[in-house]
Amino acid sequence: MTDCKSTKAPHRGGFTMLEVLTTLILLGILTAIAVSIIPSSTPNLVTEADRLKSHLRYAQLRAQADTYEWRLIFTNDTTYQIGPVVFPGQGFIPKNIPGAGGTQATLSDGVSATDGTVIRFDSWGRPMDDTNTLLSANQTITLTGGGRSETITIQVETGLIP
Repeated sequence: MTDCKSTKAPHRGGFTMLEVLTTLILLGILTAIAVSIIPSSTPNLVTEADRLKSHLRYAQLRAQADTYEWRLIFTNDTTYQIGPVVFPGQGFIPKNIPGAGGTQATLSDGVSATDGTVIRFDSWGRPMDDTNTLLSANQTITLTGGGRSETITIQVETGLIP
């Protein structure tokens, strides 16, 4: 006697090729929309802000290690120098800046800051203005480029640069 049971393959769950392709196409469209909506940050601007912060910290540490003040000054809107103020009232001596390859650091193309900005640090690392007066409020340096800006804040009394 022959058993007439059907020999259907067991049903396996899964997606059809059409469902998978439709899902991938929709995800691609949503990703394209999300990327176009999110404002892009300017990599040069962020990099330059980080580099300037490290140079400010360097000047602050040198002031704490030496017996005289150190300062950072923007000579124009794209270049700055760092050095000790050996004789107050007589300027300063530009020193080599780590990573800059000389006594002057230049911001990347398209990035600029406020010309003439001066930050001084005393032997305690406290920020001062160029008249030897301790700052009474936080000082900021704003870098701009590509329609965006990055602000660096130097906190009063401590000189902390977050």
